[in-house]
Amino acid sequence: MMPKITIGFLADYPDSIPTLAKWFRAQWPDYFADMTQAEMEQDFLEDAGRDRLPVRLVAFVVGKLAGTIVLREPGNVALAEFRPELGGLFVVASCRGQGIGTELVRAGMKVARDQGYERVFATTVTAVGILESLGWEYIKTVTYEDGPQRLYQCKL
Repeated sequence: MMPKITIGFLADYPDSIPTLAKWFRAQWPDYFADMTQAEMEQDFLEDAGRDRLPVRLVAFVVGKLAGTIVLREPGNVALAEFRPELGGLFVVASCRGQGIGTELVRAGMKVARDQGYERVFATTVTAVGILESLGWEYIKTVTYEDGPQRLYQCKL
């Protein structure tokens, strides 16, 4: 049986920010090596929009923080025309494989649709299965400093 997943705006759950910052530092230590916990928390706070980008969502399972995703402007200037972008998808290891990532992507797509976007984009290495299961289309492979990623789009 699938767990009860609740998804909301980070703006409604600001107490989640320190945990999100710790998770991201643990998952991507090299990327966040030069940032303090306070700087990371400030970045998450800046994602706490509702009606304008960026909009970060958080997922809870039985009331416990389980994951996050953000709808934002593309992080890579070279991909500026591919906007908005769904990114920063993260599900804590103990909750993976329960459909939380899929529900976060669905919720992010709804936020994009509600804001009037006709399509949404994402780059990924690890969430290919989620995106393809939701009908996203592969566009091309893009190369970042940390390696190649697949660029996808979804018509809303």
